[in-house]
Amino acid sequence: MEKKRLSIFFLLMFVALCVTQVNAQLGDRILINGYSSFEFERQFGDEGEGDPNGSFDADLFDLVFNVYATNNLRVAADFSWEHGAATEDGRGNVVVEYAFGEYSVTDAFRLRAGKMFTHFGIYNEIHTAKPAFLTVKEPQSTNKNHKFGSDIRFYPRWATGIAALGNTTVGEADLDYIVQITNGEQELQELTNPHEEDDNKGKALSGRVRLSPNRDLQLGVSFHTDGFTELDSLGAASDGRTRLTSYGAHAEWSSDNVGLEVEFVAGSVSPSVGEKVSRTAYTAMVYFPLQDTFIPYFRYESLDPNTNIEMDRANLFVYGVNVQVDDGLFLKVELNTVNSDENNASFSGVSYTELKAAIAIGF
Repeated sequence: MEKKRLSIFFLLMFVALCVTQVNAQLGDRILINGYSSFEFERQFGDEGEGDPNGSFDADLFDLVFNVYATNNLRVAADFSWEHGAATEDGRGNVVVEYAFGEYSVTDAFRLRAGKMFTHFGIYNEIHTAKPAFLTVKEPQSTNKNHKFGSDIRFYPRWATGIAALGNTTVGEADLDYIVQITNGEQELQELTNPHEEDDNKGKALSGRVRLSPNRDLQLGVSFHTDGFTELDSLGAASDGRTRLTSYGAHAEWSSDNVGLEVEFVAGSVSPSVGEKVSRTAYTAMVYFPLQDTFIPYFRYESLDPNTNIEMDRANLFVYGVNVQVDDGLFLKVELNTVNSDENNASFSGVSYTELKAAIAIGF
């Protein structure tokens, strides 16, 4: 009986040791992070495209997984629940922001395949990570220009395909790059899932290069080009292709007392028949880290959605403050003032001011 008890005891100890080792191995290989943003918006006055009712918004809750299958292979995924997602009630949105595998040949050369963000400019790859930037929302003129007077974005938010990327040094400077080949934009998204099937033979090409001469300064350039299917008068796919071309440049600089951020994006939409639409946008922000936890900021944004049309520009002025309440906990409060020309497709010359606030959490 005593031998049986000892055998059971040693068996349980062995199982516990194995479980502990497995958990330790999983803990070393799997990293789970996330973030959320709870927001409030209130437009002053009844005219404008803001929220005149003053509404709370469970903007998003994201879980980010990084699984290091081997020393060279990483699998990454970001799952997002937006605006109080409840599919049974048809509310909100549940989305796989990205899901890809990445294999490192060297630090300077990695290969990626799957669904990913389009790496363009400063904000697109971090637009869901609200604790990662100062303002409540990313810039509208350069990142959401389709809500600022343009018919189509400068580049798609997401893309599915393959990419080559890496980071290295050039002299004393750090450099990183990425080049993506993807299905790109599609006019027939209600019929064709661009993350499953392309509706034409052409592929989109995107890329970005960033150079950091020192820890205070970063310079970057980006591009995106694509040709997507046009629709005929009956709404069916035709042989025509619209060419989308966008390019941009950005700079970020910071010191102990002040920081600057500027971004310029331009490009064109060229249909097979008809007039080419050229557009330009820029944003500039200055901020003052009075303390590590208290940062006032001011940002100006401007979009010209069609350089061939007079009086269609839209502008946005953002005045705000970002307060770090605790590690990973941020309070943002700002005023957004929009003014526009009478021919702007989104605002039609109406000016308005909106209060925006957010509690952003990163973990």
